[in-house]
Amino acid sequence: MESPGRLRRVVRTIAAGTLACVSLAACASVPMTGPVVPSEGGDGSGDPYGGYVRLLPAGPQPGVAPEGLINGFLKDLGSFEEDHKAARSYMLPERSEEWTPDAAVRVFSDLEAVDMDSEIAADGLTATVRIRSNEIASIDQSGKYVPAEAGSMVEETFTLAREGEDPDGEWRIRDLPDEIILSQLDVERTYRPFNLYFFNPAATALVPDPVYLPVSTDQLAERLLRKLIGGPTDWLDPAVLSAFPEEASPRLEIDGERAIIGVTTREEADEYGMGAQIAWTLRQLPEIQEFTLRINGDEVSFPQSDGDSSDRPRPGSDYWTRVSPGATLAGIHAYYTHEGQLWSAPDWDADDFNSAERVQGPLGAGEVQLDRFAVSLDQSTVAGITLGGREVVTSFTSAGAHTREVLGDGMFTDLSWDVNGNLWVVEETRDARESDDEDADEGSGDDTARADEETGAAGLAEEEPPAPGDTALWLLRDGEEVVQAELRGLRDHSLVHFRISRDGARAAVVTERDGERSLQVGRVVEGEDGRVSVGAFIGLADQELEDVTSISWRSSDQLVVVGSRDGGTPQALLVSLDGGTPAASAGAPVAGMITISGAPGQPLLVGADDGNIWVSNDPLNWQNVVEGGSPTFPG
Repeated sequence: MESPGRLRRVVRTIAAGTLACVSLAACASVPMTGPVVPSEGGDGSGDPYGGYVRLLPAGPQPGVAPEGLINGFLKDLGSFEEDHKAARSYMLPERSEEWTPDAAVRVFSDLEAVDMDSEIAADGLTATVRIRSNEIASIDQSGKYVPAEAGSMVEETFTLAREGEDPDGEWRIRDLPDEIILSQLDVERTYRPFNLYFFNPAATALVPDPVYLPVSTDQLAERLLRKLIGGPTDWLDPAVLSAFPEEASPRLEIDGERAIIGVTTREEADEYGMGAQIAWTLRQLPEIQEFTLRINGDEVSFPQSDGDSSDRPRPGSDYWTRVSPGATLAGIHAYYTHEGQLWSAPDWDADDFNSAERVQGPLGAGEVQLDRFAVSLDQSTVAGITLGGREVVTSFTSAGAHTREVLGDGMFTDLSWDVNGNLWVVEETRDARESDDEDADEGSGDDTARADEETGAAGLAEEEPPAPGDTALWLLRDGEEVVQAELRGLRDHSLVHFRISRDGARAAVVTERDGERSLQVGRVVEGEDGRVSVGAFIGLADQELEDVTSISWRSSDQLVVVGSRDGGTPQALLVSLDGGTPAASAGAPVAGMITISGAPGQPLLVGADDGNIWVSNDPLNWQNVVEGGSPTFPG
């Protein structure tokens, strides 16, 4: 692995094997509909300008009253042309020149639902207009989209004055918030989500940092690059690194299909790291076909990057895949259980699914029965929770391997791997279950395994979640060194499901409070003392999803879940991590679906309660391919 040598922060480096992305083609933003098979990043096959509506502002109307002026201002505030020229036309000249919106956005539901209350002073020369509406979300200065908590309100006050202090003059805005206030419709029409890319602490994979930017046909590439060089969003910053030094002063030039990035720094430059971050960020823009990186005035040569010349690499070159956000091997297999044995299948796209083989070692032979399992990203090791949940064992996927207990004497419920060979395990820490439960665990293991196979669940039946706080999270570095990770911000929630992202910088969780489930994503932070925490959780599609029963990382910026909407039938749903894209259906529901798994460049796999595994390569076609349970991709 050629990884960046000097990154913005110093964090303990964990060695990892060389990984490559399966494929490069993908959309620049999460599709509302479309193929189920994803890839990582973007190569220009998507259109970030699709659906963009250029607003044609009406400007202030003659003789309009204070409320009417603010109503028009809110309508025209969605126009970003010429530095908000339309919005400035509603202001007094001196205010128009001074106004510098801070790029933070508050999103309200609908202009028609805004309550306005105006008051004109006794002299008729000044007025105040107060607005109030439901808050849908906010976009902070770094571009992070955060859905608002239920019941949040937008409440702002505008001060108006007559032009020229003339009682017959037009009303204009004298004072207003620095934040931009937009309706949800205006955000949908004028903003698009894009990913900035930064490194995980081990510099083994890039991590997408979704931001919302106003889209127009000019300066988008420059805005995106300035965001990238300026660093990650406040939310992701503690979990990632950047190859760009903090004091880097960029000089940017967009020349047709070419972006020229100049960086001045006194530090030792990580040329490949900067190039990789630029390449993965720019491949979302189809118009940019090559770029040049200049460090302290010298052009950087990337001789293996497939560009027209070594100093004009293509963003979509395979040269950048060694730190792919997908963090998956080429030739990835899928794994599943059948009759108590662990099987591996190399090709789920072929018409003939008889190429599956038992995994070598004791788990493939069925010598140890598992409730749950997870396969490392290099596919060398399987970790499993034994029947009854009391132990966590690992085994190599090679002939002559043996199982080894790595955690014991507990009640373990979830496990997953990251790119650095770290195993993450969830333990339920409430008081031990009643003795009859333990007797059942020790009783008839073979009967239990057969019953699990009949349901295709491999022990994944939904149980009552633990009480809030009755959960421990364990990190096994390199699959061995045991460290307890702190879960922050879930004190009043029960943890139902946990999945670490393949890059290891984030975690997706399903929590439950008062009988209602929530899908959230948190960041992973490791301190200089080696302590690890997972926290700062943000809700995803909270207003749309119900009864989420299974989650998986479909790609670095999208989850796939089994859940329902509006009390409907459970189905596979795609959930973007940008926070604002609605959840999208991944096809007609499969009867009795329980578990789901996805991976970059791979189809979706579903385990059903009738003991069958289903595969989907497009949103309209699910195929029943084999008997078994718990189909899982590495991770």
